[in-house]
Order: sequence, then structure tokens, then C-alpha cells
Amino acid sequence: MEKEEITGISSGVIGSAENYSDNVVLGANRGHGFAAEKANHLNDVFQGKDARIVGGNNLKNGADRLVNGVNIQTKYCKTGSKCISECFEDGVFRYLNSDGSPMLIEVPSDKYEAAVQAMKNRIEKGQVPGISDPSQANNLIKKGAFTYEQVKNIAKFGTIESLTYDATNGIRLAGTAMGISATVTYSMAIWNGEDWNIALEQACYTGLKVGGVSFISSILAAQLGRTGLEQGLRGSTDFVVKQMGAKTSAWLANGLRSGNSIYGAAAMNHVSKVLRGNFVTGAAVTLVLSSADFVQLFEGKISGTQVFKNLTTTATGVAGGTAGYMAGAAAGTSILPGIGTIIGGLIGGFIAGSTMSNTTKKVLDQFLEDDAKAMLSTLESVFGNLAYDYLLTQHEATTIIADLKKKDLPNLLKKMYADTDRTHYAQALIRPLIENIVKLRPKIILPSSDDIFNKTEVLLEKNP
Repeated sequence: MEKEEITGISSGVIGSAENYSDNVVLGANRGHGFAAEKANHLNDVFQGKDARIVGGNNLKNGADRLVNGVNIQTKYCKTGSKCISECFEDGVFRYLNSDGSPMLIEVPSDKYEAAVQAMKNRIEKGQVPGISDPSQANNLIKKGAFTYEQVKNIAKFGTIESLTYDATNGIRLAGTAMGISATVTYSMAIWNGEDWNIALEQACYTGLKVGGVSFISSILAAQLGRTGLEQGLRGSTDFVVKQMGAKTSAWLANGLRSGNSIYGAAAMNHVSKVLRGNFVTGAAVTLVLSSADFVQLFEGKISGTQVFKNLTTTATGVAGGTAGYMAGAAAGTSILPGIGTIIGGLIGGFIAGSTMSNTTKKVLDQFLEDDAKAMLSTLESVFGNLAYDYLLTQHEATTIIADLKKKDLPNLLKKMYADTDRTHYAQALIRPLIENIVKLRPKIILPSSDDIFNKTEVLLEKNP
């Protein structure tokens, strides 16, 4: 993982962790109800509507969603009649706006007609305040964008619907991570004196790579959140948060989230969920970043030792970057909410991620040799033997080494590692380069015997 990528990946991990914690409720007994709220909300957002989920305030008989200024209560039940009966308490409609008018009730698209009929029956019985005309039932019921079965599947692991939902969320998260890494890469390239076109090309390449990693890892993390892993991690993260204390938890929670500040148990619970999300998302990101190494391991191009080194270095870089981003964002929020949150997160993620990654690599280098170094050692030995056989001059040797560096050496070294006879592979790689240089040598015309005799006579006369 390059240092230019760390900030974007850290931002992606934090975003995915927040997404993970927000979607933990999907695994609850009535998780499909939350899935209905979130899926319909996402649908409204992508249609350009001013949409917000407001049900988190736990206001009794309050709205679940607010769309273009309209309060909406989402009811996704097995039947249309059940969707409507859930809206009544002691025979009276209980979801009212501040002016006393009924809220809009959102139901599954396949239960709409039945729900409208059930509402008409309720109106005829005088159970809806301020409404006496049964035909008004159509204005009180909103057809949701999804069916009952679709939202049930969104709340489950591994279904087409849940993968589609997570992919849609992933697009947003990937876009943020892509933009951050592209900006950092472009800035660093310009500061290093690169041409504008080269800087832009590097920025686009890094942005696409980081965006792709964030997209795939966010889907993987969100899917894992629907499994028993969430419950399995809860005890560990709750313990960590307890050691932090309420003040530190509130500092972190309010630095990472928008909206009203939270404290005490609410803040500790939020941080615990985010930590679980960080753990799962960090593992997912590390897995995605290391996938190429695993493929090369199975192909025999690199060793298990090399994969371990790369995986450990990547994992610590991601973990360090994420921790730094969280701390930096929280610190930035306390100084200047908004822009301070962003800048603090970027700086904290970059410094901590780079430091952790570099430190880990240096420590591992003391104990484990890279595959590339081992292959280069073989290459050097073979080159030395061939240079002796061909009587290479210093200039010729320098030229051959320069020609070798022009090749895709990292890939060649991986192929060399996979070869059963690495010495033969190295010889086959270097010998053609040597022969190309040797062909350029001027032809040697040996002196005649008379020339040798005359020159020898001269030397003997000079040295009697």
C-alpha cells in the first residue's frame, strides 16, 4: 500500500465502519423494518429528493423518514391489513403531524391495494382524526419502492437484494475515498516537481485503485455485519470502550458523527459499534489489498513467507491509518467542526498509517528475507559467472545491467521464483543480453608471426 493511498483507504474504512454500525439493526428480529426505511431512503436520495431518516430520535409516534418536508411512517408487514393495524392504538390512528393531520404511511409495493382498503375501513369507522371520506385513504398511503420480500432479503446475508443495497451504498463510500486519495496523490506529485499531465495521470490511477478497494471491501464488511460475527465481537469492543471511559468515548463519537452530540452510554455504545465496524472493514480491506498476493502464492510465484510479510505490513498500515484518522478527526472537530474534522482525519490517517506500515516492514525485514532479495542474489551470482566466462569489460557489464533494469524485473523475479530451476532461468534471462553486447565487439585480427618476432626483439633490446 503506497503512502498516497493511505488517507483514502483510511477514510473508506471509517465510512464503511459507520455504514456497518448503522446497518447492524438489519440483523435484529425485525430487521426487515429497518431495511425498509433504509432502502426507501436510499431510493429517494438517488432520485434527488431531500430525504432524511429521523426515526433515530426515538420520539413516541414520531416519523421514520422526512422526505421533501413530508413526515413518513414506514410499515412493512406481511399483509396490507397488518401494515395499517400497526398504525392504530386503542382504535385510534396514532401517527399525527404537529398540526394534527395524519402522517403518510409507507407500505410494501405489493401490499399497497390491500393497505388502502384497510385504511378505508378504518376511516369508515371514524378511527382517523380529521378524516371522514374513505376515498382519502389513497392520499394517506404511500406505495414503497420495494416489496415485502425484497426488504426481507435486504436484511439477509448473501442475497441479491442485500448485495445490491450494499453495492449502492458502496458507490457513495468509494467516491469519497477515491476523491481523497486522488487529491493527495496529485498534490504530492506537483510538490515533487512532476508535470501537470503526469500528476493528473497518477492521481486518476490511485483514485481508481483506492475507489475499487473501498467499494469491494464495503460490500464485504456490510455482508459480514448480517452474520453472527457482530455478536461475537461485541464483548471485545464493549470491553475496550469501557477501558476508554465515557469522556474519551464521547470525544470520539462526536468527532466521527454528525448531528446532535451524544454522551454517556449512548456514546460508548456508538463507539463500540464503530470499533466493530473498523475491525471488520479493516480485515476486509486488508483481504482485498492482499488478494493479488494470494493468487501469486497459489501460482507459486511468491512464498508463504512473502505473503505473511506483505499481509502484516498492509494490516498494520490500514489499522494505523484508521486509528490515526479517527483520532485526527475527533481532534479536528474539537478545534473547528466541519473542515477541521476532514483535515484532522487526513493528517492523522496519513501520518499514523505511513509510520505503522514502515515500522512493521523494518521489523519484519530483520527476520524474514523478501523473495525478491533472494532471487536477486541468485541473479547476481549467475551474472558474475557469465561475466567471467565471456570476459566482460566494466563498460559491457554496466550496459547489460542497464538493459536488465529496463525489463519488468519484479514480474520476472516472480516467474523466477516459480521456476523449478532458478539458476537456469537466470541464465536464460541474462545470456541473451550478454550475447547482444558481445556481438558488437570489434573483430580481432591476430598479429603475424613476423610481427610477434619483431616486437619481441625490440622488447629484448630495451631490457637486455
